Parts: sequence; C-alpha cells; structure tokens
Amino acid sequence: MGATVNMDLYLIRHGVTQWNVEKRYLGHSDEPLLRYSLENLQKLRAFVARLEAPLLISSDLRRCQETMAYLLPHRHYIVEPRLREFNFGDWEGKTYNDLKDVTAYRQWIDNWEKESVPGGESGQGFSRRVSEWLMEDLPKLVVDENWKTGTKSCVIVTHGGVIRYLIQVLTKDKDAFWRWRISHGEAVKLSCIYDRGEWQCNSLSVVPTQENDKQ
Repeated sequence: MGATVNMDLYLIRHGVTQWNVEKRYLGHSDEPLLRYSLENLQKLRAFVARLEAPLLISSDLRRCQETMAYLLPHRHYIVEPRLREFNFGDWEGKTYNDLKDVTAYRQWIDNWEKESVPGGESGQGFSRRVSEWLMEDLPKLVVDENWKTGTKSCVIVTHGGVIRYLIQVLTKDKDAFWRWRISHGEAVKLSCIYDRGEWQCNSLSVVPTQENDKQ
C-alpha cells in the first residue's frame, strides 16, 4: 500500500460499568454500561457528532458498542474483536485486594509484557493482536481511492489498555503505556500520517477542549 494518508484518530474509552465502579479487573467479560453513566458523555457526544467521521470502529464488547451507539446513534460502525481489552483470565472480576498476596499476580504486575495471566493472556499476545490490527487491517480501511487527499477522521471506541498501547506504538514512546491515564468516556486525538507501511504521529491531545466547546 503505497498511498499516503493523513488521518486523525479519535480513541475513546467506553463508559462506566458496575465492575469499573467496584474497581474489579474487567477484560473480556461482557459487562454492560451503567445507564446513568451515559449522562457524563453528553459533551463528548456533541463533539464527535461535529466531526462527521466517515470511519467508525468499536471493540466487539458490549460496553464499547453501547458507548458508540449513544455517541453516534444510527451510524454504521465496524465491530473489531482485536480491540478488546486485555484478557485477565482467572483474575476477571477480582480486585487488587483479592490478588495482592498472589505470587503470580505480583510477578505479572512487575513485568506484564512477558508474564501470562492464568487462564488469560500474555502481554506479548495482547500486543501482537492489537499491533496486527493497526499495521495490517486499519491501513486497508484508510488507504482508499477517495481518501488520498485531505485529512480524514476515524472514531474508535475501545478500552483503556488498548488506547494506552496504541499511544505507545503510534508515538514511539515506550513509557507512554504507564504514563497515560485515560478516564472512562474520555477521548484522545492522534494526528497521524500513514505512508509506505508506517504510521507517524505528529500530535496527541485530549479532546474535547474548551475551544471545541465554543464552535
């Protein structure tokens, strides 16, 4: 794919679930949103509606699809299972206090990239599936005859771990995964260029801003 594409990626973390409130590990478990939490997304809803983004993508898990449906009702979006959160396996639904004295948990906390979760996923497996989507499938969607000029927008509703990993890869900042904290219902904008098989990020910001609100 030799085309050069200017792309603004809007990465949105889904709204709040009951397990989020209770600070339980929530990965592949398919928890719904707390309906009242959608009220906190009204500002973001108005912002993304103004974008008129031609490409919408959501993790296949319920909490992300419900967030997308609220933000952009009646719009078609692509469902992508590889944008799921990390699979916490036997630790799904557990809290830090439940696990803090478990040796395997302490080892995972110290080196999540290489350690595996019992019954779940390794850091390498998580990184691989998200990277494959970013480097192989997303370019197929954005490199299109109609997208060769101008900057296009893509709205993606996914999970905190996925967003932090994408920021790390796109900005080429190995410390970004731990430095960034993305709240539920928060969005970040990455202005990127896709050129000859590589992504380059030129800017990164939290949106919407107060300036956006005045538009």
